[in-house]
Amino acid sequence: MGYYVSIEESTFMIPAENLDAAYKAMCQLNFTVPNSQKRGGSWPGKDDAPEFGPHKCCWFSWMDWNYHETCKDAEAILQKVGFYTEYDEAGNLHIRGYDSKTGQEDLFLKSICSLSTGYIVWKGEDDEYWGETYGGEEVIVKRQGAPDFSHLVTV
Repeated sequence: MGYYVSIEESTFMIPAENLDAAYKAMCQLNFTVPNSQKRGGSWPGKDDAPEFGPHKCCWFSWMDWNYHETCKDAEAILQKVGFYTEYDEAGNLHIRGYDSKTGQEDLFLKSICSLSTGYIVWKGEDDEYWGETYGGEEVIVKRQGAPDFSHLVTV
């Protein structure tokens, strides 16, 4: 099943000077989030997996179980999660889009909230809209049913 979402508008950016820290923060999730909370599925043997740490039987949605080894940078992780990304001429990494079922993208964005800036306006398959603002210690989420984005975000 799943719930489909898309990005309607995004100014989300990881400044170039924060890219290494963002990569490390997102890799660290594989060690600090309990394996029981990784919703990507599992192979037989999940019950034998340790509570924490990478394990071939437990992974995040859309990710390899050992993505901390297979993804070389922050962009590779965000793309694996499902985001469309691009660098600008200054080397800043921007999220430009997402159009898929939800996975655990919120967890990855939350882990780099303080290392990023901007906002993302999401649209759900049932025409629900919400905005998320980044740049502080916590993601600020605002919900709205109508597509008037000015009520969703603070710039």
